[in-house]
Amino acid sequence: MPFYLGAFLAVALEWRAQARNVVMQTQTLQALETRVAALEEEKKTMGCQNEAYQATLKLEQEAKEEAEKQLAEAMELQADFYTRKVALQVQITGLQGMVEAYEEVQKELKDRCCE
Repeated sequence: MPFYLGAFLAVALEWRAQARNVVMQTQTLQALETRVAALEEEKKTMGCQNEAYQATLKLEQEAKEEAEKQLAEAMELQADFYTRKVALQVQITGLQGMVEAYEEVQKELKDRCCE
């Protein structure tokens, strides 16, 4: 085989290898671009999910604050109720004492009238 044919064959094989490498690099680059696009889409999705989570968290915090406020109001009303109850019980006791004293006075008056 003449020398120039061997050289030509070597150059042709080298070009073929380079062409194969270019094709493989192009495929790899396309795969990486596809992966980057997928990751960017995933990043957007996660951003939306994070915003939704933050909004839900804010609503739950507001609901918790409202529940705590209502609980404080309920406890205040209960304390007011017990205060009024005790005051009424004191008034009842005082009125019962007055009724007993009135009954004693009436009994004494009857006894005096009978004498």
